[in-house]
Amino acid sequence: MEFTKMRPDGASATTRLGELTLHRTPSRLYSDQTERWRVELDGRPLAELPGFGQPGFHVAELARRGVAGTFDAAELHIRARGRHLLRSGRFVEFRTGDRTLRFVRRGVIRAELLEDGRTVARSDGRAPTEPDRLHVLAVALYTWAELDYVNANPLLGSVILSAVTSFF
Repeated sequence: MEFTKMRPDGASATTRLGELTLHRTPSRLYSDQTERWRVELDGRPLAELPGFGQPGFHVAELARRGVAGTFDAAELHIRARGRHLLRSGRFVEFRTGDRTLRFVRRGVIRAELLEDGRTVARSDGRAPTEPDRLHVLAVALYTWAELDYVNANPLLGSVILSAVTSFF
């Protein structure tokens, strides 16, 4: 997938299934940082997340509590678990119907999307299998929302920050 940079109003990506477009609508309350995210595939509604958030730390915190939305008119639940020292304890999960997809860390940099224990896509959008709509949505939301933050090693950031600040 080829992703455009995130804009305040959305983003887009070219996929093998078509053009994926994200529309972001901020909350009307000044103190509320949640946003409504609507995703379309070739102009047709694919998913909606009414209580999502701004990319990065904020959306990661919401995902840790659990986010609900819709995918193809069915319920979609996004759940994350981070801050665990072991890679196996950190993940981002997408669940709809009887399907569960899970992003897990593989190595230091790369995350993989698993379904039934097998790799169906990578966080950079490459897919060893023919992608379906849920795989494409999961990779796009993971990338646009910067959910890789959840899968990051909680100690690695502290070590790098300490090393950098010790030089100054």
